[in-house]
Amino acid sequence: MENLEADGQFYDVRPPLDEVVSHFYHLHTAAGSNTVLKHLSPNFDMLMIFNFGAPMRFSFNDEPLSNILIKRTSVIGPLRKMLNYELQPGTDAIIVNFTLNGFYRLFKIPMSSLYLNELTDPDILIDKKCFAELWEQLAVLNDIQLRFRLIEEYAASFISVNEPSAIPLLSGAAYFQNPVIHPVKAIAENEALSERTIQQRFQKFTGYSPKEILRFIRFKKVIYQIINQEDKIIDLFELIETHGYHDQSHLIKDFNHFLGTTPRKFIKNIAGKDFCMTRPGKHY
Repeated sequence: MENLEADGQFYDVRPPLDEVVSHFYHLHTAAGSNTVLKHLSPNFDMLMIFNFGAPMRFSFNDEPLSNILIKRTSVIGPLRKMLNYELQPGTDAIIVNFTLNGFYRLFKIPMSSLYLNELTDPDILIDKKCFAELWEQLAVLNDIQLRFRLIEEYAASFISVNEPSAIPLLSGAAYFQNPVIHPVKAIAENEALSERTIQQRFQKFTGYSPKEILRFIRFKKVIYQIINQEDKIIDLFELIETHGYHDQSHLIKDFNHFLGTTPRKFIKNIAGKDFCMTRPGKHY
């Protein structure tokens, strides 16, 4: 377990569920606390939410909070844009953060068929009331560890093995961290497959393209640098040079895309306040 902040904690996941879920995150606030607006950085992972408190309002990037509420059980992702969410007094929610292709292994649904940045009832995806029933069982438990154990036991029975066509993607994930290697081309050559085939498999198992993940990895490094230097003056031109952006407009374009704001507004109004990032993924 890693204590991150006053209203949330990361928790490790036990085998075999740790193959498809990277971590749990428990959101909790006291009954007498103030309502606050929080911001979650894009992470490109699928999230499943079990909410035991008041319905939660949310939005993306610079949009106002939505009238669509996170109620009992929802899935959302891949999270391409900053998620804004409202924590009311007495918030009590568990966030299940999936691994690169973990959601596919649990639900067996092509990720490319999901609607981006929309809440979905997980029972609608599988056409059963499994997760509604699981919520009922979780809601009566007062011990957070017992809740995690129940989720682990329940979900473990649904995990499927990695499909053979997904294994090359996982084996080649390290290529995305090497700026001198073209990941798709390298994986395609290793497997004697076409680049188009590799791209289609990424869409199926993860919900995004190799080009998108390369763009995201670079931007994630920018955000990490800003967060870790929040007490220092941020030099935008240093960020541009360090992370390989063409110019200032190129950097601003990514900030608008992922966060719905400019670098300077992010540094001034969001970074270091109620903005958080998830743990690094197992493959990026």
